[in-house]
Amino acid sequence: MLGNGPARQFAATAVTVAALAALLTACDSSGPTAKPTTAAASSNLCGVQLTTDTRRALLYVLGSKKFTTSESTAALGNTARALVSSYKEKGPDDSAVPEEHELCTAYAPAADFGVKLSFYLRGSVPSSTALLSMFTQYEMGELALSRQLNAYLYMKCSSDSFSSNGDSVLIVGKLKNPLAVDSDDVNLREMNMNVLHAVSLAMVKELGCKGDAGLSARFSARSSVQPPPDRTPSPALRRTPPS
Repeated sequence: MLGNGPARQFAATAVTVAALAALLTACDSSGPTAKPTTAAASSNLCGVQLTTDTRRALLYVLGSKKFTTSESTAALGNTARALVSSYKEKGPDDSAVPEEHELCTAYAPAADFGVKLSFYLRGSVPSSTALLSMFTQYEMGELALSRQLNAYLYMKCSSDSFSSNGDSVLIVGKLKNPLAVDSDDVNLREMNMNVLHAVSLAMVKELGCKGDAGLSARFSARSSVQPPPDRTPSPALRRTPPS
């Protein structure tokens, strides 16, 4: 049996060892405490770090408090390389149905459908009055169009990634929102464009486009053309269960 003196010395040593162990565990960056928080992780959309405002816009579009994506954070670089490769192989795409290079799709948790984001090349900006009248136009890039179901952002990019002679390449960012089928929510036009602006800005930076292809650092809701007359959504009809 240990006497009082050795017992006290043993107890003090045990306390010291425990304290050192606790300190080493706290300093280990590979431990559980080093994992990103849920809030930080859910602000990253396929390699694009969203601002608080744009994150809210995406959640509004999805009708959810959280979102998940179909791709990893490498999606932005992969899509940028696909655009450059496509341009060097084929040049501008003037076909009726251009080849789209998908960035990713954002979903509400457990949802079957989500908001798809993609990019493609084009030879010219559309000018059809009938087509343009279907959208709200925003003052950004070469042409920015949005409605409930989809949004388009045309940007002219001058970058060594495409050509060293300074030629401008017309890139189109596209957002497709199948969740808005039959929706009369006029707010979706602005929310869709907010999200599309964020991923498009990240894309032109990734490509090294001069002057960020004319895109502002933050989304602006200024529209250059008045939108179609608003329609107030009708209250949801109560369905009578079959007898």
